[in-house]
Amino acid sequence: MLSVQDLQDAQSQLWRDAADDASAAAGHCRDVASYARDDVAATLTRHWVNDTGQAARAQFVKHAADYDAASDALRGLVRTYETLADAIDSAQRVLHGALDYARAHGLTVSGSGEIDAPAARSGDDTTVTNYEVQVTADLVSEALTAATLADTTAANEIRTITALTDVLDPALVLQALQHDADNPFAIALRLSNGRDFLHPVNVSLSQLDAVRQASLETGISERLLISILWQEQQWYQNGDPGLGGPEGWAGHVFDWALENTIKPDKSLGITHMKLATARQVIAEDPGAFIVAGRSLNDLSDSELTKYIEENPNEDIRLSAHYLAQLKSNPHGATTDKQLFLLYAADTPQVRDANAQYGDDTAPRGAAIHARAEHWDQLQPHLEDADAWGALTDAQRRQALDELASQTPAGHSIDLGPLYPVRGAITTGVGTGPPQAGTPQPTPGPSPVPPSE
Repeated sequence: MLSVQDLQDAQSQLWRDAADDASAAAGHCRDVASYARDDVAATLTRHWVNDTGQAARAQFVKHAADYDAASDALRGLVRTYETLADAIDSAQRVLHGALDYARAHGLTVSGSGEIDAPAARSGDDTTVTNYEVQVTADLVSEALTAATLADTTAANEIRTITALTDVLDPALVLQALQHDADNPFAIALRLSNGRDFLHPVNVSLSQLDAVRQASLETGISERLLISILWQEQQWYQNGDPGLGGPEGWAGHVFDWALENTIKPDKSLGITHMKLATARQVIAEDPGAFIVAGRSLNDLSDSELTKYIEENPNEDIRLSAHYLAQLKSNPHGATTDKQLFLLYAADTPQVRDANAQYGDDTAPRGAAIHARAEHWDQLQPHLEDADAWGALTDAQRRQALDELASQTPAGHSIDLGPLYPVRGAITTGVGTGPPQAGTPQPTPGPSPVPPSE
């Protein structure tokens, strides 16, 4: 969610200037395409009629298609920039109206959108004040929600356009940009365009099922829980995604040994929870953590540590309950990103910063800044994985076939979503023209038919 400060600082004219630049580049590409196809290729057809001339003409026609595809991608970028600028202008008008209304009624609006009213005086009508606070809160929420949706949509479209670099079929370029780039082919393109430095969420399908169950049980979003799993990855998880092989087992034993010997404050389990925090969570809701008729809080430190290390699904439940407890105090805990930061450090300083800055990363410092950056970098890739999982098998197969047609023959395709999607195909093999410079076998002589 964008903050009040983010929306106030947004400069829609910069997006309109960028749209003008992209429009000029799109026009240039269209002109080059037209020249290559209508002038050069036509001249070759008339004046260079042998096989070499025909091959040259075919190459110029291909170049024309390449420039047409580039022009369409750039025009898509123009639409993205202009739509974002319009949405920002509209959201700013709503926000400015909310801030004017707040000032007129003696209210203040924090950077994260929290509304503060002056201390009530004797004889004040608190009903009226509460109404004014609610009106302001509704207007601020409307503005920030609209701006955030526009920002997210634009970001997906821009990432899709970036991935169109290797798509040379103008029809597929146009297809990828349909429905605000929210279509199967666009999703496949974004997934195939790499994850930068991001490692996958190395958990089993059983743990993902545990995420879904914990989300239903506590109301904490699946996206937040998966983000916690990604952020808190331990070295043995990356080496052993199933958590059941010898490396994973050695990691568990190592952590258990540390808990009982050298480092009693060692973070445990796949969500890196401190033992003291686990006990606090269980104490808040003891009925939720009963095993074989016995409360987990009745276990000794050694027993509870061993239980957490050996039961990753229960570790996920503990984290979900902990996040729900963090959320029960709304100060600085109104969004998933703020809860993500509090999971690492639930301190007055972090809560106050969350309330002041909202989801803005820039003003944060030290380790919290790095964690906030990780959240920002992670979310688009989780959105793509979610979107791929929500498609039907037929939609995924068609998108992969279309992607294969733009991938050189024989080259492998691996979308590599950040977490495994149950039953979803994510790989394929290119069927497009061979990559330039790739040696091709020389055709042998035609077989001689057998004599009568």
